[in-house]
Amino acid sequence: MKKLYMAVIALLMLGAASCNGGKKCCENASCEGKDVSEAAPEKKEKVVVARVSVKPEKEADFINVASQLVEKTRQEPGNLFYTLYQSPESKSDFIFYEIYEDEDAFLKHASSDYFAAFSEGIKDLIASDLVVEEY
Repeated sequence: MKKLYMAVIALLMLGAASCNGGKKCCENASCEGKDVSEAAPEKKEKVVVARVSVKPEKEADFINVASQLVEKTRQEPGNLFYTLYQSPESKSDFIFYEIYEDEDAFLKHASSDYFAAFSEGIKDLIASDLVVEEY
């Protein structure tokens, strides 16, 4: 069994070495036949979930401030999806669900003037700090 395993490994190595004149090749369809060094690096989308609890009776004020952020963020070149959800069970709980092309697009968003204005505008409205999860 060990000899069979070693033979399979050797054949796989031989096959990889013979692709493109001995260079290691990509194995996925997006770069088929290309040298790995020629393949463009894969951009990874950035997903963010931000949760926040708002002080009772401040929900409408929070939505007003947040809606300005949502509108401007949706216009960002690197933004793929951005929305705000309010919990149907607890009207004081909100979730921002965000998708960006990549980490750079997210960092541009986080450093924007309108994000800073949002952060300042919600200070007296929130019951606790935002909980931010990044994927």
